[in-house]
Amino acid sequence: MAATTRTGMRAVLSWPLRHGKSLLHWVLVLAALGYIGWQLPDMIGAVREAGPVLAAMDPGWIALAVVLAVVALVAYGEMHRMLLAIGGSPVPARTVQAITFAENAISNTVPVVGGAGALAYSLTRLRSRGVDGARASWAVFLPGVLSTVVLIVGGVLIVGAAGWFPIWLAVVAAAAVALGAMGFWSVLTHAAVLRRILLVAVHVGRRVPGLCRPCRGSWAADPEGMATSLAARIGILRPSPLQWVALVGVALVSWAGDYIALHAVGEAMGLSVPWTALALGFLAVQLSIALQVLPGGAGLAETGLLGVLLAAGAPPAPAAATVLMYRLITWLGLSVAGWIVYAAQVHLTPPHWHGHPEEELPPGAVPSH
Repeated sequence: MAATTRTGMRAVLSWPLRHGKSLLHWVLVLAALGYIGWQLPDMIGAVREAGPVLAAMDPGWIALAVVLAVVALVAYGEMHRMLLAIGGSPVPARTVQAITFAENAISNTVPVVGGAGALAYSLTRLRSRGVDGARASWAVFLPGVLSTVVLIVGGVLIVGAAGWFPIWLAVVAAAAVALGAMGFWSVLTHAAVLRRILLVAVHVGRRVPGLCRPCRGSWAADPEGMATSLAARIGILRPSPLQWVALVGVALVSWAGDYIALHAVGEAMGLSVPWTALALGFLAVQLSIALQVLPGGAGLAETGLLGVLLAAGAPPAPAAATVLMYRLITWLGLSVAGWIVYAAQVHLTPPHWHGHPEEELPPGAVPSH
């Protein structure tokens, strides 16, 4: 009876953990859909007015926007390649870019689990090319974190430049974010701290059903040794100060390419707004994407960007045309390209077999060790 009671209590207590994230997701989805529904009439009217503007757009500026959008995504992929090289696991640039394009497509089009699925895809592809699992995870994780920090710092400065609060306060806040990120990285990568974190991860991982049974067995047999080994492998992936400068520079190129693509689309449509308004609209798009309420920020990003442009005094027709063309290029266009790459990789890449020394691998399979 006591055992049954404890089991029932565990089930009751675990229900919020299992379903809380799902409930929060659907609350955000409903809130986003409500906002979109509220904005929909104005957006439909603006789109109708945008027809003549789209017909008269400048193709040269549109071509430049396409190139810049591709450059932005390529720069993000280059961060992965640089980190893999720093960690002693060089992967050809072409391979890394293919993984990045496919990862971007998965993240921006698959509902609910797109972000997690994109990370899992990248890790699987890197492992299939002989990259150590710990270094692959680190190399996939760090570019996203670094890009986020760079965007936050830039966003704070943009908000200050737009006059929402004094520019000196924006500079102080941006510096605090940058220094805070540097301090957190120093603590996280400290050998003792990293080993403790990984020890917890090993203890949790060996209890997760569905993972490789021999791996879970080795983790259970010597969790301390496994944590030490993982910490040593991850410890290699520590950029030098000059390498950090290069990584931050590439992250800036990535965000700048995306923002200038928006500016180029605005020029093609004859949009006339202050650069700060366009930058705030860009931040609204990135926030919508980051929330992962809907894939690629669908609907929420468009209404947010259009709302910022209209609030800045832009005429409805060129504003709507700018929003439509920018999202067509940076969201749908790059996603289609990514799925094409994904399909090609499925057929061209040899199958990945998570093998162990004592196991016999199938013909043509690639071991993971």
